[in-house]
Amino acid sequence: MTRDAREIANAILDVAQDSKIYLTNLSLNKILYFTHAWYIAIYDKPLVASYFEAWQFGPVHPKIYQQLRGFGDRTIVVRLTRVDAATGEDAPYPVALLREEREHIEKMTRFYGAKSARWLVNASHEVGAPWDQVWLASQSSAQPGMKIPDDMTRDYYRAKLKRRL
Repeated sequence: MTRDAREIANAILDVAQDSKIYLTNLSLNKILYFTHAWYIAIYDKPLVASYFEAWQFGPVHPKIYQQLRGFGDRTIVVRLTRVDAATGEDAPYPVALLREEREHIEKMTRFYGAKSARWLVNASHEVGAPWDQVWLASQSSAQPGMKIPDDMTRDYYRAKLKRRL
């Protein structure tokens, strides 16, 4: 089952808070991307229902970035929201994950959350990684939105996983 990016981001923020990990918009976006990338490689299905884009500092989920851009490089202290249909008010996007999803998010958040923003950017910029492929392609031709295809992400991280085994 694919999930709204706000639900996964809120789950990451919950794990980070419980683990005393302080996340910025940049670090949350990288952790969200790596969590999605490894999930799709391991389980052969996307975790996040929508797309990531190749931005200067690595993969970014536009909806997550936009909701949190006011934090700049400061620690995120809120949860992502949606409009509650009953009240018309913004309400935190609820987290209702399967055990497999929750365990994966916890593992990814604890691993990647311990890394610096610079490390996360460098890791997302590996030569041949999906961000690198899309970013380089955009240098030679117009790429509106510069979307990172899930099949590219799956194939790259699946190959990386096989090299580790």
